[in-house]
Amino acid sequence: MRDLSPDIEQRDFAKKPLTKDEVKALVKLAGGVAPLVSTRNTVVKERGWATSPPDADTFAAAVAADNNLLKRPIVVVGKRVIIGRDEDAWKDALA
Repeated sequence: MRDLSPDIEQRDFAKKPLTKDEVKALVKLAGGVAPLVSTRNTVVKERGWATSPPDADTFAAAVAADNNLLKRPIVVVGKRVIIGRDEDAWKDALA
């Protein structure tokens, strides 16, 4: 991903976690919570969120406390969000 554009701003969620408002904004861009849920995460599985995602407020609060609940990488280009390792979608968005 680093090679796709020199203008990409990277953010390490471990060093600078997303706020609840930032998560809610991503949910809005993604069209819902489901695309953002890391279905391989143990907590997600325990809560049943892989098959039945929570509402945006619940998810935002949970992600603010544990950023590993997010599927990654997340690439935001304007009003478009690309989630996961779909390199073709990244290239298309950055073209």
